[in-house]
Amino acid sequence: MHINLKYNHPKNLGLKLFRLGIFLLATAPSISFLLLLFSTFGALFNREDNFLDDKYNWLLILSSFLMIFNCFFISTDLVKIPELEKPLIWIGLLNWLPLFWCFWSFQNYLKTKIDRLVTAKLFVIGSIPVLISGFCQKFLGLYGPYKFFNNLIIWYQRPLGDDGGISGLFNNQNYAGAWLCIIFPLCLGFLFKNNNKLFLKFINFSVVISFVIMIILTTSRSAILAIIISYLVFEKFNKNKILGIFISIISTILLSKILILINIDIQKYITEYLPPGILNKLNHFSLSNLDTLPRFEIWSKSISFINQNLFFGYGPGSFPKMYSLLNGNFEGTQHTHNIFLELAFNHGILVAFLILFTMISILITASKKFFFQVNKDLSLIDKAWIISFANFLIIHLFDITYFDGRISILSWTLLAGLRKMTQNSTKTLT
Repeated sequence: MHINLKYNHPKNLGLKLFRLGIFLLATAPSISFLLLLFSTFGALFNREDNFLDDKYNWLLILSSFLMIFNCFFISTDLVKIPELEKPLIWIGLLNWLPLFWCFWSFQNYLKTKIDRLVTAKLFVIGSIPVLISGFCQKFLGLYGPYKFFNNLIIWYQRPLGDDGGISGLFNNQNYAGAWLCIIFPLCLGFLFKNNNKLFLKFINFSVVISFVIMIILTTSRSAILAIIISYLVFEKFNKNKILGIFISIISTILLSKILILINIDIQKYITEYLPPGILNKLNHFSLSNLDTLPRFEIWSKSISFINQNLFFGYGPGSFPKMYSLLNGNFEGTQHTHNIFLELAFNHGILVAFLILFTMISILITASKKFFFQVNKDLSLIDKAWIISFANFLIIHLFDITYFDGRISILSWTLLAGLRKMTQNSTKTLT
């Protein structure tokens, strides 16, 4: 009897677990986390690189030790934080330390353009239920929560709040907006990808339009900003200029003709059909009153705290109480609304610098090689991959959705793919 040893190799089993975990990440995160965890062990087999060979892994190891030391100092009152729930600071490490390991492990499944292409497809297809749940929430009034397998899977489907923002199966509308705007460039990549099948073009176009509508309906301004930047950047570097220009012109002409034909009052239409939350947010935004906006008040107080404790931080989960002690104006604030400030506040300025340096350095290296140099081997999906991670950083300048495990795993998976892109490019050039 012939036995397919290659099929049973731990690496191939790990790859299957990884891809299934990616597919289920948006809809069944608990199951996905387990599959992805098991896949990291399969990544140990039959790989050429060593964990300690990569300089970025050294930076993450140093970050890990600093985080642990800081939590130890805080929990033993060597650094005194008032009214601190000490178990929270150790639980907070789970948002980072396991993801450092995943960053290296996932690289084994993202080594080639085909690997990243398949993973991108799984991200997009796995996001379709997010769109369906959001549209059902908005237009059909289907509210949850829906629970499956003894609460192992929960789709929240919350009733719409005063701002009308859609959350879909996510717990929060900003989480939904973040997920969709990070995946959105991958959708654009498949739309602009050379494909002679008209049916696939139609499907890809429908997915892109659905993503845009859904992101707007979440009322997340940072997500809306990210998709605008995505399209502008993609259009600039996209080789298929004709299709991009055609889509832009046709969309504008059709919209104008339809509005004229049915004599729609545009202002009334916007007022009635756009979520009230996005209109309120836009109406209250003004350069003259920036200092009164919630984000600026929160950032100001965060920086004040960080200056008082630069190197140790205050520990994960401590911001709400520290903010209230400083008489914060916005009740219910849970975090600093900026990823650098969040890391510095929780773990100290050194940790913030090391982690952000790792992310930004890999992103810049990939962008230089693939956007600003001639690289005939670069796929359109790889370019989209770069923009997707850039979107993650953009939205985290104004909000923190990282603490939803789906978004944190998504971000480190994208970063792992970027790292393999830059490593493979370096090998090719040398």
